[in-house]
Amino acid sequence: MTSITADSETHLEEDHGHPSDAEYWKVGLFLAVLTGLEVSTYWWPKSAHRFAAVVLIIMMVIKFGAVAAYFMHLKFDSAALRRVFMLGLISAVALYMAVLTSMTYWTDSGNAEFVDPPHAKPLPPTPTEPPPSIPAAGGH
Repeated sequence: MTSITADSETHLEEDHGHPSDAEYWKVGLFLAVLTGLEVSTYWWPKSAHRFAAVVLIIMMVIKFGAVAAYFMHLKFDSAALRRVFMLGLISAVALYMAVLTSMTYWTDSGNAEFVDPPHAKPLPPTPTEPPPSIPAAGGH
């Protein structure tokens, strides 16, 4: 059985380089401003939407890095954990880029018969015959 010594108690109370409360508030304010900038892209002109997608992805990466570094304490953990999160970030950005570019930038599917997809929901065909009547329930 091990006992807690004075050395281990002081080790538990050490700071380990974590930021102060003021630094957390600064990071929180930075994230709030960045979120405001992200929301502001909603009001950008329609011609800037393709540019907005790129700006939003860049801001997403910056916010992910700030949250992971400070609030998840990765800035103060081992390099192996940082590499795991960086791999996740790179994978997520690659997936987002593949999906978003396929929906935003690639409008021509390469099919000669159908190069301009419809932009509105198609209407159902007009009926040629009235639907069959349903007999009233309960009576024979």
